[in-house]
Amino acid sequence: MIDHVGLFVKDANERAGFYEELLAPLGYVKKHEFPGAVCFANTEDGDSIWLESPKDGNPVVPTHIAFRAKNEDAIKAFYQAGLATGGVDNGAPGPRPNYSPTYYAAFIHDPDGNNIEAMLD
Repeated sequence: MIDHVGLFVKDANERAGFYEELLAPLGYVKKHEFPGAVCFANTEDGDSIWLESPKDGNPVVPTHIAFRAKNEDAIKAFYQAGLATGGVDNGAPGPRPNYSPTYYAAFIHDPDGNNIEAMLD
């Protein structure tokens, strides 16, 4: 089991508001904030994601992270929050039978190009 993961964004503190709205439907709340780093933790299991600003001017290399959701409504709320706060559609909520017969997901590109997914399987 993974306890936490780091995700690089251009400016973690600036991006915190976007992620606070995006991850709220999935049960995440802001737990810690420091210059250049912000932590969001799941209120049920404590899993967390750290937003990190690159050090020494290194570029942000976009990545893909998938968050497990409780139900389809949470995925829809995640998707809507992402669009409302400046994210870009990368796949509306819906079934993904090419992944598995029961896979349901939505995808948002954050303002730094990271592909953030909410999913059920």
